Amino acid sequence: MILKIDNKIDNAFGRTAVFVGGLFLIAAASFFYFEAYIAGVIVQIISLFVIFSYSVVDIDTEIKQVRQYNKLFGLIKIGRWESANAYQGVTLIPFVKSESMASWSNRTTTMRSRDYRIFLVNKANKPAFAIKCCNSIDEARDSLDEFSVWLKLPVFSTKR
Repeated sequence: MILKIDNKIDNAFGRTAVFVGGLFLIAAASFFYFEAYIAGVIVQIISLFVIFSYSVVDIDTEIKQVRQYNKLFGLIKIGRWESANAYQGVTLIPFVKSESMASWSNRTTTMRSRDYRIFLVNKANKPAFAIKCCNSIDEARDSLDEFSVWLKLPVFSTKR
């Protein structure tokens, strides 16, 4: 079975930066109102870069290759293909992401999110990079089994 898999892993700059990028995109309109066109264009370009850049993993099961790349502006792919034979298995790791913001009044807001990521395991028995991000443990276990079959790699346990 020949599959080409394309999985978005995460935003390049995190949720907080994407939110701030959206605010700056809206603020760029005020630059145009005050006829500061060059500043408006620069702020818009930076905002669009932060909002639409993210990391992705491509997997080609026919030639057994993987590519971890960043998609800049949601259009430009930067990354290179590697042989999946350089990896000895797949594993599932629960992932807790925490992002904090502090206001001028020194109040801190922390956002935590939990997801489950499937990683390729390198020759040193360490997780190399995530190939899929799942919201539930059941979805992650099903995907782990699928990747094991598709890539013909064993499943490694994270428990010692």
